[in-house]
Amino acid sequence: MLVGCVTLFISWRIDNDTWFILNCGRYVVETGIIPHIEFATMHEGLHYVMEQWLTAVIFWKIYNIFGADGLIFFAWLVGFILMFIYYKLCLYVSDGNKKISILLALAIAKPVTIEFIVTRPQILSTLILLIEIFLLEKFSREKKIWTLCILPLLSVFFINLHAALFPMLIILMLPFIAESLYLKIKPAQNFDIPLKPLILSAVGIFLAGFINPYGWEAMTFVFTSYDPKIHGVITEMQPASVGDTLGIILFVFSALLIIAFTKKSLPLRYFFLSFGIMILGFWAIRNIFLFLMLSTFPLAYAAKDWHPFDKIFNWKCKVFVIMAVILAVETFFIYRFAENSILEMHAPMKIIFALSIIFLICFTFFYRREGKLFSEEIFILRRKPLIALSVFQAILFFAGSYFKMPPINYEQHKPAVEFLLNENRAEDIKLWTGFNSGGYFEFHKIKCYIDARPEIFALSNNQQKDIIQEYLELLRGDLDYREFFSRYNFTHIFITTVDKIPYLLLSNDPNYEMLFEYDFEQWGQKYHGKIFKPVKKND
Repeated sequence: MLVGCVTLFISWRIDNDTWFILNCGRYVVETGIIPHIEFATMHEGLHYVMEQWLTAVIFWKIYNIFGADGLIFFAWLVGFILMFIYYKLCLYVSDGNKKISILLALAIAKPVTIEFIVTRPQILSTLILLIEIFLLEKFSREKKIWTLCILPLLSVFFINLHAALFPMLIILMLPFIAESLYLKIKPAQNFDIPLKPLILSAVGIFLAGFINPYGWEAMTFVFTSYDPKIHGVITEMQPASVGDTLGIILFVFSALLIIAFTKKSLPLRYFFLSFGIMILGFWAIRNIFLFLMLSTFPLAYAAKDWHPFDKIFNWKCKVFVIMAVILAVETFFIYRFAENSILEMHAPMKIIFALSIIFLICFTFFYRREGKLFSEEIFILRRKPLIALSVFQAILFFAGSYFKMPPINYEQHKPAVEFLLNENRAEDIKLWTGFNSGGYFEFHKIKCYIDARPEIFALSNNQQKDIIQEYLELLRGDLDYREFFSRYNFTHIFITTVDKIPYLLLSNDPNYEMLFEYDFEQWGQKYHGKIFKPVKKND
């Protein structure tokens, strides 16, 4: 329940990339076709691999029935399951040490939840990878072949949900295969890992990967889609840094792992797994998600004999500390969202806050001389029901705080879309948009120049033209915007302050008429958007 409370702090909004994912899912559902030619942009004949087609279909089905809130709830549910499996994995490798397992789960839950549990395919692919780690660890300890038989089935789901990460399924097996080979050379007493089942399972994963609409292209998608010159300008693809919060978290957990491996004798597979994925984490910020979920559980193994707080606190003190923390968090949210004081909160919020104080008073004063903190005759004052009620009311408090928050804008470019469609038919519009905004316009069936799928616009994938490089040259000012816009004969240009140089130049060019402008919020910051159209010489 504590982990469930923490995972409620996900970003309760639609991710920018979700719009082109939904557009893809709708296309597959409505046409029954998994496309090999790109269909959403203004470009014609671009070779296309929809490497996340099954995720797109799932997302579209949820969105079509339950709307944006249903899609966000689905992301939270997957995030909660992720953290629960991570907790169970820690519990398994620590031989049942619940304290260490819950501490680790809570420690990684906050950064994982806030930064990575979003409406993207990564939540589903990481879930499968975590299940794979659990099954491989179970096989290593218990030698049960059935655990490996599940892996090829996971491979089929994985390649269709998020093909870009498919090689990770086999990469995660390498540490276990390496330790098995090592134990063949230098046997350990009463411990070994059968090599043949691991090899056969890896072969099964590889062969099962062909069960997808694109065959070998999907399996090798990562090798044709990544270009450092292009992806290096995307924030989430840049290397981790101590100047960033996620970078600090990566360095802290890396230091803890290094200490664990130097102080304890840990299995060789943990060494290869943790430090291999650690390298990926330093390589790109987005990989910190994989690092936290897949390679920090060895800390539970290293600390399996440690029982924190037992010698410092008895259970009364522990529960008191838990309630004090919950009350502190609730107080923070009240002052964060109530602006002035608790007196301005609506009635349910006042009641929940009052209950928090009452619970804390119960923990403090209702005790007996023989050492029992609560009267056993009163059910609600017994330890477990009181803890459960306390956690539950914390969840209720979050719900109350959520409704007090400013309205969440899932569709920040809705005014621009409404203006364009009020004046024109979608099929008559040929629109220039920037990288992050194109997906939303395409969701409304407006053909755009580019969207947030850099790999689709790279020459190595589309086999036509290096569109993404052209786009970057435009933003840098290396490409004359006048020649560029006239080359493509755009009917409209949607440009924002995010687009920098073209935004400044176009705003002062008399050859382009501004039709519409508005303010919007993105990534927690205020921006300005404008719609232009070229002025014809005879106008």
